[in-house]
Amino acid sequence: MRTSRATLLALLLTCGLAALLAGGAGAAADSPLAGQWDRLSVDRSHVAPEHELLRCVENNGAQTGTSSDTWFCRYSKAPEPSLGLSWNNNYGSLSGHDVTASWTCPTWFPDGICGNVVGVVEGTMVFVDPSAHQAPFSVLEDLVVVRTPAGEQLYNYWVNQFVCPWFRTFSEAVAANPITLPFDGNFPPPDCVAVH
Repeated sequence: MRTSRATLLALLLTCGLAALLAGGAGAAADSPLAGQWDRLSVDRSHVAPEHELLRCVENNGAQTGTSSDTWFCRYSKAPEPSLGLSWNNNYGSLSGHDVTASWTCPTWFPDGICGNVVGVVEGTMVFVDPSAHQAPFSVLEDLVVVRTPAGEQLYNYWVNQFVCPWFRTFSEAVAANPITLPFDGNFPPPDCVAVH
């Protein structure tokens, strides 16, 4: 009995992750957060920049006891050895709700964000670092989608800490933080803005 429960749980988790990794194909067209977002993290605490991924899907209300404003996001990193980028197996998951109607944009945010917000999802991201053998840690995040002349852009706001830009493609992320690839050791300036 215990083995069959474990097998069922593993199957359910696998199916759930497969649906999430599908990139929100079933999300409504008016769901600006849905799909995959990419970031070139230029955090200098790592030996080289990292290719970060965030995949989000909106619950369509099909699950009993849930509403259609519920979001699920999965954070991970893409190994890019041919580009000389850093990688580790950290991952995270966020469950959140659409708070666009009640959200207030912080006045210290970079220009171009506050007046162009089209959607905000707030939730707790739980990060896991399997290599560190430490307890997971949680962060309250606001995922802020803005519409720009070039298209949609995501700003991941770690509430009362900092905000960082994310892009629809990795090539857009690299264009926003130009670096020589393969990485030559020269970091671009930081692109996250700390609360002030």
